[in-house]
Amino acid sequence: MEARDAILASLVTLVVCGCGRRSVIPDDPPSPRGSASASVPVDSSEPALAALRSEAAIIPMAVDGFPDAVISMPLGATSRRPIVVATHGMWDFPEGLCDDQRWIFHDRVWVICPRGRPMPDKTFRYDSADSLEREIDADVRALEARYPGYVDDGAMLYTGFSLGAILGVAVITREPARFPRAVLIEGGEDKWTPAVAAKYAKAGGQRVLFACGLRGRVPAAQQAASMLQHAGVGARAVLGKLPDTGQFIHWYNGPIAEETRAAEPWLFEGDPRWGVDAQAP
Repeated sequence: MEARDAILASLVTLVVCGCGRRSVIPDDPPSPRGSASASVPVDSSEPALAALRSEAAIIPMAVDGFPDAVISMPLGATSRRPIVVATHGMWDFPEGLCDDQRWIFHDRVWVICPRGRPMPDKTFRYDSADSLEREIDADVRALEARYPGYVDDGAMLYTGFSLGAILGVAVITREPARFPRAVLIEGGEDKWTPAVAAKYAKAGGQRVLFACGLRGRVPAAQQAASMLQHAGVGARAVLGKLPDTGQFIHWYNGPIAEETRAAEPWLFEGDPRWGVDAQAP
């Protein structure tokens, strides 16, 4: 009982402050799918590379003209790996979301977390979809330059939390072929219209997962998912509950991350680069 009360107290603290520095999920739990490196298909047409090594899995990366990004590395990779672009919320930090995404994907992919503009309170934010898009472009170029041969910059997964999700709708619908799959966490559901959904579908959009922490977001997320489905894009809305409570949070980790990981076979269906066993919707 005391252990459960301690866990609930820490989760309530996250709800009250609206921000945090560390995930409530344990660091690097064993992958339920076995070895991450072994599960990712290797392109036999390319020469094998030395296994990618680093003293730390999550590190800062210098980016010309922009603040340092944060990246999660696919340790042990001997071939090109795809990219997850993970964008944080308003007045937030990239480190926390990068840690969360590493828990989901481990060593199967690169995760790039754009930092955004520094704020007076030492946090960061993205000013607009245009500025975020430019920062993403610069981050991808920096990653390719720093790790030549290890980066697959083809179709990427866009993950956005709160402001990152809101701005993300504009980012992914401008270049659906570049971001055919997206996870929008606690935001962005109200940016979809039938016309926007049709545009995304026509140019290559394939999957959108709306991951909700607040129960009140679910109806709008379901409506957006319905628009996308009608346009021909696979879409789902999920809600993550806190353990042993009826509370819900505006956050991206814990039960929300678990819902995302559970949806991976559906999210990546048809694209073996992500190293998961796809399943029909």
